[in-house]
Formats: sequence, structure tokens, C-alpha cells
Amino acid sequence: MLTNPLNRQFLPNLEKLKMIVQRVRNGYLIVAVALVLALLLLNSCKKQEEQEEDNLPAIRVKVLNGSGFSGVANEMRNHLMKFNIDVIDVGNADRFIYNRTIIVVKRDDEQDLERLMRYTNIRRRTYALSNEADESFQIIVGKDYLNYIK
Repeated sequence: MLTNPLNRQFLPNLEKLKMIVQRVRNGYLIVAVALVLALLLLNSCKKQEEQEEDNLPAIRVKVLNGSGFSGVANEMRNHLMKFNIDVIDVGNADRFIYNRTIIVVKRDDEQDLERLMRYTNIRRRTYALSNEADESFQIIVGKDYLNYIK
């Protein structure tokens, strides 16, 4: 218990103490409500963005095995089917020399390239533009394919 210099006991004003506690609780409640509303708004925006992406045309992709490991192009195709990606062909690359998976851009569409990179987490890319290609992109699956198939 606190005492004052005159050696008298100090008794806090219980009503003021209750009022202070109530204000603190109300402040935390307001912060908590604001935080929940912010999270709901962010989640709603994310869902709306995903719905808008689903309304975009499917990205046309050809998947090629460049690793030499049997079946990895099919594994990549199965993984890509989770997204708005149309795998139009699966096959082998000309050579099995690819240590790293790479996107080959066949048609210059930066918006679709960004979507494809976001869906797959593949960051390496090269450009081999061709008006005659059926696909917009090729994914050459390298020996690091397990980093991208989850």
C-alpha cells in the first residue's frame, strides 16, 4: 500500500480507477475491431482479384522435360492444372541439359507472363518470340523441378 509523506495511507479513488480500466478496454476493443475489419477487407480484395484472374483467358503453355528425369513434364502438367493454365502439349526438350526450370516466352504478353510467374514461382525466363507458336509460353522443366511442383 502506498503512503504519503505525512505517513497517511493512500487509498485510490476506485471509481476513477474503474473508469481508466474501462477506457483502456474500450481502446483495445476499438483496435481489435479495426484490425479485424482491415483483415476482412484485405481478404475480400484478394478474392476479388482471384475471381478477376479466373475470368481472364487461360494461359497457353507447352511443358518440356529438360531434366532427363522420367515423367517430370507430366508432373508439371498435373501441377499446372490447378491454375488457369491450358497445357496444350507435353514432351521432351531437344536436350536434357537444364539444371534450372525456365519459362520461354513465345508471345510477348507481359500480363500473362506475370500471372504465369506468380502461379508457378518460376522466375527465370528467356525470350524466343514466334508468331507461329501455338503456345504463349514454354516451361522447360529442369533438375530443380521439385522446387516448383508442390
